Amino acid sequence: MPGVRISTKLGLGLTLTSAVILGSYGYSQLRKEEHDLRTATEQATRLLATALQVAMENALRDGQAADVDEILESLEHRDPTVDVFVFNAQGVPVVRSPGSSKTLHLVEDASRQVLKAPHALTHFAGPEKLSHLIVVLPLSSDDGGAAAGALTVLKPLDGLRQDLESTTRATVLSVLTLIAGISVVGWLLLMLYLQQPLERVVRAMRAVRGGDFTATVTAGGDDEVGEVVQAFNGMVKELGEARQRLSAEAESRRALEAGLRRVDKLAAVGQLSAGLAHEIGSPLLILNGRAQGLAARAELPEDVRRNARILVEQSERIERIVRQLLDLARRKPSRLEPLDALAPVRAVVELLAFDARKRDVRLAFHCEQPLPHVLADGDGLQQVALNLLTNALRATPRGGEVRVTLSPSTFQPAPGLRERRGVRLSVEDTGVGMEEAALERVFEPFFTTWSAHGGTGLGLPVVKAIIAEHGGAVTVASRAGQGTHFAVHIPSEKEEGTGAV
Repeated sequence: MPGVRISTKLGLGLTLTSAVILGSYGYSQLRKEEHDLRTATEQATRLLATALQVAMENALRDGQAADVDEILESLEHRDPTVDVFVFNAQGVPVVRSPGSSKTLHLVEDASRQVLKAPHALTHFAGPEKLSHLIVVLPLSSDDGGAAAGALTVLKPLDGLRQDLESTTRATVLSVLTLIAGISVVGWLLLMLYLQQPLERVVRAMRAVRGGDFTATVTAGGDDEVGEVVQAFNGMVKELGEARQRLSAEAESRRALEAGLRRVDKLAAVGQLSAGLAHEIGSPLLILNGRAQGLAARAELPEDVRRNARILVEQSERIERIVRQLLDLARRKPSRLEPLDALAPVRAVVELLAFDARKRDVRLAFHCEQPLPHVLADGDGLQQVALNLLTNALRATPRGGEVRVTLSPSTFQPAPGLRERRGVRLSVEDTGVGMEEAALERVFEPFFTTWSAHGGTGLGLPVVKAIIAEHGGAVTVASRAGQGTHFAVHIPSEKEEGTGAV
């Protein structure tokens, strides 16, 4: 029954069950009542017929026809509905009650049956055998041979039918009243103890689905529905607490990610500063030396020597600035030590899982075992994973996927170098991909195709620098519209040399 409330289904079931049980009981009671009325009527009529049989046999044997008429008249006064007939041995009615001519045809066949084979006969006749009752008794002869005749009593069953109709009406009314009472009470109880609590639970579920984790349901009692309500309230409470924990963790991860991004940017700026300082420092030394030489030559005009001294002062000032840039550019050397690459990479995956869900991007992580230990700096490895995953999530549209895989690998750091064993960190997305021209410049500082979305072009150069310090290698493959695949190889054995891309 789709679309029908459970209380309605149970109410209909209760009503139908009550109707069947009470209807069956009422029907059986009516049948019993009919049987009892038939039995009582039959016994009374047979008793009357037996009394008349004895009286008729005595009167006919003694030739007292007047006594027979007197008996019939007396019976007519007491119960005019009863008709009595006396048939001779030839089946001809010789005596009958006054006014019984209309019912004679009803008893002729039964009377002849008794005359042919003397025996007592009781027969309910008419529609549904409720029209009249016929009782036929044989009248014995003086010699005790064949029956001398037959006494027939016909009693109409109008009173019995009226009693049955009255009993039927009373029984049907009682059954219907009971069914209605049981149905109403049952429906009220179902609505009170089942439908209303379930409706409250449904409303609370809708509120929770809308983000309201304070929605609860008032407990209805200690029954099964009450247990469901209590379990639901407990579940909502746990969901609310879990959501608060997730929100707190997400906020913490966002703060950590922001910090890592700041470190990333500072590292890139430091790298840029180092290059800038190197490019400025060499010409500046030459300029400073030449200016000092000019300032020391006494034969030159004073204006020339004064300008030379100014050049010396300003070049020294620039030198101090360059020295500060070099101090800023000095990166802390990576501390390479044997470690399990799974822990730092998995930490970054968990860190960005919330961001992936928010972007509606599936973030899949797989680690092939056994995984050898690598010689790496844990912080640097985390920075590499963070930069690659951040770029992949940014490039992947809603409904896309980013796959992160850790697996044992063998790689060649640079052409001409022997292969090394290590671990490969693979980051593959189903994003927009890159054109060939962009792919060639992907590791250039400040080159980005996402400037409109906040890209700085510093993340991948930092990845390259960190992996180079580890003696590893980075490869990238991408096609426009088909996603991008970065593979980072971290060596698991110590060897002289630098990494390559």
